[in-house]
Amino acid sequence: MNTIKKMTKRDITSLRDRLTRETREEMAREWEEPGAAEAFSAWKKEYDAETAMYAARKQANLTQAELAKRMNIPRANVSRIENGQNITIATFARYLRGCGFDFAFRIFPIADTAKV
Repeated sequence: MNTIKKMTKRDITSLRDRLTRETREEMAREWEEPGAAEAFSAWKKEYDAETAMYAARKQANLTQAELAKRMNIPRANVSRIENGQNITIATFARYLRGCGFDFAFRIFPIADTAKV
């Protein structure tokens, strides 16, 4: 029968440091790939929108169930919306209005995104 050696504090620290170093190296390699910065930028915009929606609901002091009732949708749909699953602009607006907020768009040429 195989026995598992109990890891010491030193073993755990060494493993954590090695994994951290390997993760940093892997991330650096991924950033060198063509299109990596653009892909991250697109993901970040989606993440920021989802975070803003969640923050709006929390600031309005609403549970998902309460917001769902205001929007006249099932609570599970509020969860899907907050997780960014196929959100339309209309749904985004409806969600924010249900929280007592509104929003405005800023439209600009893609070439100017570095200035944003």
